[in-house]
Amino acid sequence: MAWNTLIGQADRAFRLGIQLEKNGQPRKASASFHEAATLYQCYLDSESEFGHVTSLSQEDSQAILAYACMRLAFLNLDALGDPKAAARLYKEASAIDPFPSAESFDGIGQALEAAFGGQHLEDAIEQYRKALELAPERQESQFHVAVASDRLQQSDQSEEIFERLRRDESKWSCLVDSWGYVRWHTRKIPNDSLYLYRGTRDIMEVALNAALPLIEQGGLVCEFGVGSGRSLRMAQDILPLDARIHGFDTFTGLPQAWGTEPIGTYSTGGVAPNMEGKVTFHRGLFRDTIGPFLKEQEESTFLAYANVDCQLYSSTLDILEGFHGYIVPGTILIFDEYICHPSWRYDEFRAWRECCKRFGWKYEYLAFSLSTKQAVVRLTTA
Repeated sequence: MAWNTLIGQADRAFRLGIQLEKNGQPRKASASFHEAATLYQCYLDSESEFGHVTSLSQEDSQAILAYACMRLAFLNLDALGDPKAAARLYKEASAIDPFPSAESFDGIGQALEAAFGGQHLEDAIEQYRKALELAPERQESQFHVAVASDRLQQSDQSEEIFERLRRDESKWSCLVDSWGYVRWHTRKIPNDSLYLYRGTRDIMEVALNAALPLIEQGGLVCEFGVGSGRSLRMAQDILPLDARIHGFDTFTGLPQAWGTEPIGTYSTGGVAPNMEGKVTFHRGLFRDTIGPFLKEQEESTFLAYANVDCQLYSSTLDILEGFHGYIVPGTILIFDEYICHPSWRYDEFRAWRECCKRFGWKYEYLAFSLSTKQAVVRLTTA
């Protein structure tokens, strides 16, 4: 479908939502998708009155309305911190779509777990199984069923799925390995209180709330890997208005290949995002920018919070080595690709563990997310 040929108001709002989401502006994207969904629904309810809002047929409008609800659901779950709204929107998408997708039912399950932790695991499993009825080979949903079943001590069901995924290609077997690690490190958390599918916004809220005492004492707030500015905007939503954020990036993408992603992936063409508020960008490779930046700081400077979103072992090592001496007890770090990908043990995870051993750092985990691949750590000894 050639979206650039559609001229109705609903079509334009939908097209704008797609572009805003791509540009890392989730709140504005959500507003555009909401406008589009409202107009498409009006058109479906009364074609004679609202025929001008779209160039699409009623059948195509219904499909696009369902997709707009899917985008709204994802944005609420991952970027806006409202998993209950996400569950409702995924349900609406599955009801509207003439051919419901497995993704919508899987989304309901994840949203339920994100909203209620382990309190509604049976309900989440029911949704994951609906996804598998539509797509029996969908490994993500198989994994979600297995994890929830494992948490309910239904080991016969979970182990059968885990064993099948272990024998699968690495992008699926790594999920089982990751869950084994997460399960061990969350074993003391009561099941009802264990949240394994938090979205990016909720993970950042856990981290920034934990870092707030150090931030209020003047600790540095940094992001390594800015890209479109999506997570920076989330941080601004959470932080006090007077908090300054330092963003480090080349804005030309990955400096080396990572897995199946080639050099230059995530490039913004060298353009930094247009940000309001107290944001300072430091353009260049981490190893070239961190040292000069820290030399400009006062001797008493320390790191309160950092979002490490750089994928690569070498880049993560540059950050941790560069900030050695500025990391203190209470420093909070988010690692963005810590688990649930084929090379997870050799990238951010490896760099972190090596530096902890070398510098004598000790830490505790505050959160994991199996869906976003993130982990939050707090330094206890530095």
